[in-house]
Amino acid sequence: MADTNFIEHILLADDDKDHAVLFERTIRKEYPSVKTFYVNDGERLLYFLHLNKVDLLFLDLNMPCKNGYECLVEIRQEPALKDLPIVVYSSSAHMSDIQKSFLHRADFYLVKPFITEHLKTALKTILSVNWKEDTSIKNHYFINNRFVPYTATA
Repeated sequence: MADTNFIEHILLADDDKDHAVLFERTIRKEYPSVKTFYVNDGERLLYFLHLNKVDLLFLDLNMPCKNGYECLVEIRQEPALKDLPIVVYSSSAHMSDIQKSFLHRADFYLVKPFITEHLKTALKTILSVNWKEDTSIKNHYFINNRFVPYTATA
């Protein structure tokens, strides 16, 4: 179990129930002190953020009602939410999606792992970052003048 640097509340916004179940089970098993919440569309995400404390958001790009990019724009415009750490959590590894996510001020881009061990590895990395102080994590994934996704392997 890794140090979560004061991450107590994680919100997953994803319309894929299978990914949500894998994510929630992995967090519960590996980080039992972390509370995980789940919403399945962009409008619910924005509503939830206005009513609840969230330390880290995992955001899918393709969701109903409002997509991930629209949510990124709205979150970054809200004074109370503009510094919320956001990990784009997408099955897309297309460079255009990665670039657009960072242009919309995502903090990190994670290609969804489909194997539990890969998700554990990714979460260990992501939850070990002190998101309140360490803003250099993006620099590790900016290669040849392009952002690249973090892909976990066990």
